[in-house]
Amino acid sequence: MPDALRALGYRESEIAEIEAYAVGHGSMKQAPAINPGSLRAKGFTDEKIDAVEKGLKSAFDIKFVFNRWTLGEDFLTGTLKVPAEKLNDPSFDLLQFLGFSKADIEAANIHICGAMTWKARRS
Repeated sequence: MPDALRALGYRESEIAEIEAYAVGHGSMKQAPAINPGSLRAKGFTDEKIDAVEKGLKSAFDIKFVFNRWTLGEDFLTGTLKVPAEKLNDPSFDLLQFLGFSKADIEAANIHICGAMTWKARRS
């Protein structure tokens, strides 16, 4: 796709932006709403942030990384105060539990994992 965009006259900086929108950055660095700073404010340690970062490199959706396998049950129930029964609930959303809105999660997800499309979203 970058070659096609070049042929259409897009500048390299524009191509990079379009590509990042489509496939994401694979990292929480500079992500809106959900990033290392906002997670530290919720009680995440650098070790847990690093664990999430490692998982994000191949993630299809950030929700799949914010789970008990990445973060550990002790951290979730002890530090983040997630009720233990929620850990087995497939509909449980840790990010919403932590106070992030659906809009926050969507914006961070697009930054990190990409929109999975080259087309811009229309408002």
